[in-house]
Amino acid sequence: MSPAISRPHLRSALLKPVLTVLITSAAMTLVGQAFAQDSTAASQSVLGDRFNVNFGLGMAVLPRYMGADEYRSQVVPMLTVQRGIFFADTTRGLGLQWQSDSGFGASAALNYDFGRTEKNSTNRPGSNELRGMGTIKGATVGDFVVSQQLMPWLSVSAEAELRVAGEQRGNRYRLGFEGIAYHSQTDTVTLDIDAHAGDGRYNQTYFGVSPIQSQRTGFSRFTADSGIYAYSAALAWQHTFDAHWSTVASVGVTHYTDQTRGSPLVETDAEGSGLIALNYAF
Repeated sequence: MSPAISRPHLRSALLKPVLTVLITSAAMTLVGQAFAQDSTAASQSVLGDRFNVNFGLGMAVLPRYMGADEYRSQVVPMLTVQRGIFFADTTRGLGLQWQSDSGFGASAALNYDFGRTEKNSTNRPGSNELRGMGTIKGATVGDFVVSQQLMPWLSVSAEAELRVAGEQRGNRYRLGFEGIAYHSQTDTVTLDIDAHAGDGRYNQTYFGVSPIQSQRTGFSRFTADSGIYAYSAALAWQHTFDAHWSTVASVGVTHYTDQTRGSPLVETDAEGSGLIALNYAF
């Protein structure tokens, strides 16, 4: 099986909070792919007669947390194991995926959001500037994705990342388009454009400042309502050397909306992120 560009979602994300991408950890959502590509690979092995294994190692440059104007570098190990409709993935978690001949795909996975700390960290979102805000504890989440291929080069997808366990964290949602800008035998360039939204609890957790937090930090109070908190775009380039080795390079930008720009935690209207990785398919 030839390696596919794997989407995180850093999901998630360019910003994805499963690193809390945007996916807060903005993060790892950066590892770009069209969901349909992963699903097609799985559907080709639905009989479950073999394992498909992809291993990768990358280096990402990410904002310290959603809305930060400072950046951190992070080593990103990536491992995907698929057999039939089942998959285990370092960015998507443990779950099931399905792809139809009509281009409709769906997946359901159990994953983990590492939350946010109030000090600088290399492996999770956080910053010394948040001291006094308190640590956002990690949470188990259920991640549900549906996608539909509209044209051979364009698909639309929707994601709901729902809190399963973790009292602070709410629910996060994404709606976006994934397009193939260029494709050859060795190179594929994809473009993702997404809108990211949260319910009231999620947005308040990551962008709000309560009266107690305001007293501790000196930040002005801010109440974040439910709604779209950011838009993002990511450009990913995958180069395939042979049946086993490939590289992925991805850059992305996230723009925060009026819903969250009033928060003292959002230090910039727009922030970037990037990733370069080497992948091996067994």
